[in-house]
Amino acid sequence: MRRMGSTMRRAALMGVVTGLVLGCGHAAFAADIGVNDDTGKFAADGGTEFFTRVAALGLRQTVMTTRFLPADPTTIQDGPSLDRAVPEANTQGVRVSLAVYPFPPSELDGGRSTPEAFAAYVTLVAQRYPAVRQFIVLNEPNQPAFVRPQFDAAGKNVSAATAGRYLAAAYDALKAIDPAIKVIGIGLSPRGNDRPSAPSNVSTSPVRFLAALGSWYRSSGRTLPLMDGFSFHPYPNQATDPLDRGYVWPNAGFADVQRIKQALWDAFHGTPQPTTVSGLKLYLDEVGWQVDTSTHDGYEGVESVRVTTEVEQAAIYAQLVRSAACDPDIAEVNVFGFYDDVPRDRGFQAALNRVDGSPRPSATAVQAAIADTAGGCFAHPSVWRPAAGVVGVSKPLVTPVAGAVRVEVAALEGASAVVCVLPGRLGLAAVKAAMRSRTATSAGCVGATALPNRPGRARLVRPSPARPATVGIRVAAEADARRVSSFSTQIR
Repeated sequence: MRRMGSTMRRAALMGVVTGLVLGCGHAAFAADIGVNDDTGKFAADGGTEFFTRVAALGLRQTVMTTRFLPADPTTIQDGPSLDRAVPEANTQGVRVSLAVYPFPPSELDGGRSTPEAFAAYVTLVAQRYPAVRQFIVLNEPNQPAFVRPQFDAAGKNVSAATAGRYLAAAYDALKAIDPAIKVIGIGLSPRGNDRPSAPSNVSTSPVRFLAALGSWYRSSGRTLPLMDGFSFHPYPNQATDPLDRGYVWPNAGFADVQRIKQALWDAFHGTPQPTTVSGLKLYLDEVGWQVDTSTHDGYEGVESVRVTTEVEQAAIYAQLVRSAACDPDIAEVNVFGFYDDVPRDRGFQAALNRVDGSPRPSATAVQAAIADTAGGCFAHPSVWRPAAGVVGVSKPLVTPVAGAVRVEVAALEGASAVVCVLPGRLGLAAVKAAMRSRTATSAGCVGATALPNRPGRARLVRPSPARPATVGIRVAAEADARRVSSFSTQIR
């Protein structure tokens, strides 16, 4: 998600807003908290008031944007504004990350953009702003609003390969300037429909996008990483959702961050690209719960989505900060944004401050949560390890019926099953050995596909009751066929 509209207009209001400045120290804690907001870039005072207020809440960084326009490849977009804002942010103790991505997507779809031209643009930006040490490269490439096409004519994902080429080019360009520059990719959206023929919003789910990106990377022959950190946008499915309500696989929100870690592991383990197991950190650089603004002035239009209350938003943001502090794999969390957008229908109203600059309860709630976690995790840090088998797979239900055997396989992620009737009474070890070479087309075997909330079902011919037999089941994860769970059930 990326706002297209009212940032400049909102920034103009800052000249008549008196900020509520609250002090807070910059002690170290597990995750740095900041905002994703271009207001400081467009403010008439160069962002002095904006960055002062950001720092006063204990926020450590801000994300600002400069797009690469293929039609104007050598002009740094918003360059004069960034020339003022970047040094002012540094003066106020606010670290700047620059989000850089090609736009509009029609330029990619039409072949008028290249990774090489994008790398040249990123080089110009990094050379112009040497104080910026962190670049977020790409923005929601699993969404057609930013990368098209998502699929080819055969229905195979191609947006991940496009993203991989652009990310690799930018990574190499930035590291050539200074190996210490941190390259964060890819600003992944939390949702996608995986429907090449959808009437609108043809998009790719985050888990399947990462699987496709890993496949491209492994086949590319690349010997360098793609990124130093991974950017993910864990927006809720609806703003009325609590923090702990996630998505059904293969989509993912904050509650499903372990699903993203698993997807990264599946995509990249054993390659030069680190995963969270080997030091890759997560940057949740866009997240927000939209609130009701109907009782406040300064907004325009009618809200087009469900919204929560300011009180609920404050509680969620405080919980978000505290939860992130207990996950050692999360490096940053950035609320989207610091000030609301003006248009309700086209903008976003999930900020810490209303459009007139007055603070919401979430501003003080976030400040308090930052202070509470200054010494680290307030509870027990979470520890994540990659799954060796299929996530959430349960022992399949095997039901002998007249002349047949019915099998039902359930899992919490996409998986494929091979189900076979094997002669004799076999234990699990023998079943694993026997099933290793069998496929769904082998004699006495069938296949089934399991998805969350949609178990896979298979039916096999039942051998004579006088002859003992065993049903062997081998279930492999869709995201990585090397993750396998095996089961055996003896039948009579």
